[in-house]
Amino acid sequence: MNNGQNDQQPEAVDIRRDRGLSPLWLLPLLALVLAGWLVFKAVNESGERIQIHFNDAAGLIAGRTTIRYQGLEVGIVRDVNLSEDLKSIYVDADIYPKAVQTLKANTRFWLVKPKASITGISGLDALVSGNYIALQPGEGKTTKKFTALDTQPADTPLGEGLTLQLRSPDLASVSIGSQVFYKKIPVGEVYNYTLSQNRKQVLIDVTIKPKYSELITNKSRFWNVSGMSANIGFNGIDVQFESLSAMIAGAIAFDSPDEGVAIDPNHLFRLYPDLNTAGRGIAIKVELPDGNNISTSGAPIIYRGLEIGQISSLRLDKETNKIIANAAIEPSMSDLLNTGSRLLLEEAEVSLNGVKNIGNLIRGNFLTLIPGEGEKVRMFKAITQDQLQEQQPGTVSFALYANNSFGIKRGSKLRHRGLDVGRVKKVSFEGNSVRFDVIVRPQYTSLVRSNSRFFIDGGIQASISAKGIDVSMPPADQLISNGISFTSSGSKNIQKNYPLYENKRLSTLAADNQRGFAKYSLFADELPPVSEGSPILYRNLQVGEVTGYALVRDGVTVSFKIENKYRHLISPSTVFWNRSGVEIEAGFDGIKVKADPISTLIIGGIAFDDIVGVTNKAGSKFKLYPSLSDAQNFGLLVTLTAPNARSVSKNSDIRYQGVNVGKVVSIEPNFNAGNVQIKARLFPKYANILAKSDSYFWTVTPKLSLTGAKNLDSLLNSYIAVQPGDGTYSQTFKLGTAELISSGLTLILESEDRGSVSEGTPLLYRDIQVGQVIEVALGDLSDRVLIKIQIEKEYSHLIRTDTVFWNASGVDFTIGLTGAKIQTGTVDSLLRGGISFATPEEQPLSPLAKQEEHFLLHKEADDKWRTWRTAIPRD
Repeated sequence: MNNGQNDQQPEAVDIRRDRGLSPLWLLPLLALVLAGWLVFKAVNESGERIQIHFNDAAGLIAGRTTIRYQGLEVGIVRDVNLSEDLKSIYVDADIYPKAVQTLKANTRFWLVKPKASITGISGLDALVSGNYIALQPGEGKTTKKFTALDTQPADTPLGEGLTLQLRSPDLASVSIGSQVFYKKIPVGEVYNYTLSQNRKQVLIDVTIKPKYSELITNKSRFWNVSGMSANIGFNGIDVQFESLSAMIAGAIAFDSPDEGVAIDPNHLFRLYPDLNTAGRGIAIKVELPDGNNISTSGAPIIYRGLEIGQISSLRLDKETNKIIANAAIEPSMSDLLNTGSRLLLEEAEVSLNGVKNIGNLIRGNFLTLIPGEGEKVRMFKAITQDQLQEQQPGTVSFALYANNSFGIKRGSKLRHRGLDVGRVKKVSFEGNSVRFDVIVRPQYTSLVRSNSRFFIDGGIQASISAKGIDVSMPPADQLISNGISFTSSGSKNIQKNYPLYENKRLSTLAADNQRGFAKYSLFADELPPVSEGSPILYRNLQVGEVTGYALVRDGVTVSFKIENKYRHLISPSTVFWNRSGVEIEAGFDGIKVKADPISTLIIGGIAFDDIVGVTNKAGSKFKLYPSLSDAQNFGLLVTLTAPNARSVSKNSDIRYQGVNVGKVVSIEPNFNAGNVQIKARLFPKYANILAKSDSYFWTVTPKLSLTGAKNLDSLLNSYIAVQPGDGTYSQTFKLGTAELISSGLTLILESEDRGSVSEGTPLLYRDIQVGQVIEVALGDLSDRVLIKIQIEKEYSHLIRTDTVFWNASGVDFTIGLTGAKIQTGTVDSLLRGGISFATPEEQPLSPLAKQEEHFLLHKEADDKWRTWRTAIPRD
C-alpha cells in the first residue's frame, strides 16, 4: 500500500578527481629556473680561467689579489699552487669577460709592489689595496698560459706624455727614474734605456709630461747634469752641479731656441755630456786632421783673440774615415762662415828657440778662424801650420823613405849646408818603411834636384868598418836634435819621393850599394860582434858584407847584401851563423880550437851554408845563430797546443822510447784561443821523421794506483813523449795527455754529462783494460758530452753494433723492500773511474762496429748485462 512517500531508489552521483596542476608546484619550478640563471650568470661573469707562472708567491693571496689594467680590475687570483719540482709558483686566475680579448701570446703580467728610492716612490696604490698583478695587452695567438715578468717592463712609459729618445756614447749616471729638467723644473723622467743596434751607443727613452710637451722642438738640446763637473784651466776653476737628487740619481736638462718646430713622438736627440758641449748656436762641422789633440770638453774657436764658438763633440765618419767635429758659432759671427774662411789648428810647439801655445799642453789644442770671402757654408776643413805654409805659392812638398825614423819627428828641420830651408810635416808608416813628408819654402825650392841625396844630420856619428874609423861632429845646435840635410845635384825636376840615408857616408855610397847587389836581413836575439862592412862568408869565401843593423822589439836585425853572382847560394835551407872570434869545443876526446880568418877576428863576420832540418827563419827574416855548433844542434822549431802547461816546463825533454829527440824552448799563453802554445825544437837528425801531420805528442807524468805504478822515470821531471807518424810535413801539433795505444778501433760514446770520465779513463771488459778514453768534449750543439775511446787492436773484435756501454765508476747503492744491495767496481775503478761494456748473447753475433761509430754511455748497468757470457771468437 502506498503510504504517500516516494519509493523510488535514489540516483547515483558520479564523483571524478580533478587532474589539473596544483599551484604549489610552481614554487620549486621557479626556484629551479632561478638557480639555473644564477649558475649561468656566475659562469658567464667568471670569464676565462688562465694560468700564470711566478718565481715566488710573495704578495699573492687567492681570492684577494686582483689583476688590473690601467687601474681597472679585470680579474682575480683564484688559487696559488706550487709546481711539481718545488721551484716555482703557478697562479690560477679568472679574467673577466670584458678583458678576455687581451689574452694573447705577447700579453705581459707582473706583480706591483710599493717601492721607494732616491728618484721617488712607486706603487703607492698597493699600500692600500695590497699587491696586485698588472696586465699589459700584447699581440699574437690566444693562449691561457703565461709567465710573469720579475719587474715592470722597462719599455712601458710611466705615464701619459710625449716620448722621445736620447743618443749618448754611454749611460753615465742616468738611470730609470732620472728626472728631466727645464730651467731646473722637473718636466719628465727616464723610463728605459737600451743599446743601439750596432751596440756602440746607448739609447735613453724619456717621457715628457703632457703640459710641458710643447717645450720640445727640433732645435732642443739635451745635456747630462748628473753629479758635479769641474773644469780647471788657465782661466780659473769652473764648478757646475745641479740639485742633490741629480747628483745622486742622475738627471738630464734641456733648452729650446725659439725658432724650433714641434716634433713627432719618439724623435731622436743627442745627449751631450755637459752644458759646455751642448753647442747652442750656429751649428757647423769641421774636418780635423789626425792627431789633432782637440778636447771634446768645449775646445774654443778663436777669432782675433775672442772666443766665438766651441767644439761640442768628435766622431769618426764611416764613409770618409775622417774625424768630424761638431761645433757651434755665435750667431753674430755668421758673416765669417763662408767658403774663403779657414780654420787653423793651433798647436803647442816647444823648441830651443822658444815656446808657443804652452797652454795647449794641458787643455788641448784649439782652432783659429782666418776670415775670407765667399758663399755661406757650414762645413769646414781644419788645416795645420804646415798646410797653411803649403798653400803659399811656390811651396814644394815630397816624401822621404827609410827603414827607421832615426829620431826624426814632425817639425824637424830640413837643412841645406846648415841653413834651414823647410821642415818635416808628418812621419808615418807606409808598408815596411817609415815615410817622412817634408815641405820646402818657396825661396829654396830650386835647391832640390832630381839626384839630391837626403841623410840624417845631427848628433855625433861614428862608424867602424874595414876601411877605418869615421867620426862626424855636427855644429853645436845640431847635437841636441836631429835634422835632415841634402845635397843638390841633377836636373831641376823634383821627384815625388827620395830615400833617406842614416848618414852622409851612406848617401855618398848609395849608388854603389844599390847597384849589383841583392839585399837580405837577419834576425838575432842580440847584436853579434859585427859592424858595417863585416864580411859575409860562404865556405870562407867573401860574397857580401853587412850594411847595417837596427834594434827591434824582440832583438836585432842585421842588414847585408850579396853580390848578384852569388845570390843563387841563398836557398830555402840556408842557415846563417856568427863567424867572429875563436870557437872552442871541449869534450872527452879533448879540446878543439878553431880560429876564424884574421879579418873576422878584427871586424867580425857572418857565414852561411845549406843545413837540412834546421829552422832558419824568424818570421820573414833569416835567423842568425851564435855559432855553427848552435845551428847544427838547434833543429826544427815546432808548436804544440795544449789546454794548460801544468805538466810541462821550459827545457822539458821530448822523448821517443826513452831517447831524447827534442826540447821545449818556450811556453806562452794564447789569450784569444784560451790555451797555451809550447815552442819546442826537434833535433836535426830526427826532425824529418817526427815533423809529420799525424805524429802524436803527449805529456808523461807518474801514475800511481792500487794496481801498480807507471812512468816512474817522470817523478823528478815530467817530459813529452812522441809517436812518429807518416803523414805530410807539419810544424803544428796538438799536445795530448793520454798515451797513444796500438788502436784497432776508435768509437764515440754519448752521455748526458761527463761524470767521472776523463782522458786516460780505462775501458774495461770483464775488469780487464782493453782501451782508454783519449778525448772528452761537448757536442756541436752543447746538448751532450762526446767521449772518444780507443780499443786496442787485439780486442777490437769484442765491439759489435749492439754492444752496450756503462759507467763502472763509483758505488751503486739500492734499498728496497727485500733489503739493501750494493754493487761496486774494482778498487782501481773507484779511484780512476772506468767504462765497462758487454755484448748480448744472441746468435749469430751482430756485425763488428765501424770506426767512429756512436754508442750511448749508460749511467749504470742493467743487471742482465752483467750476466752475459757471450762467446766472441776472433774473426
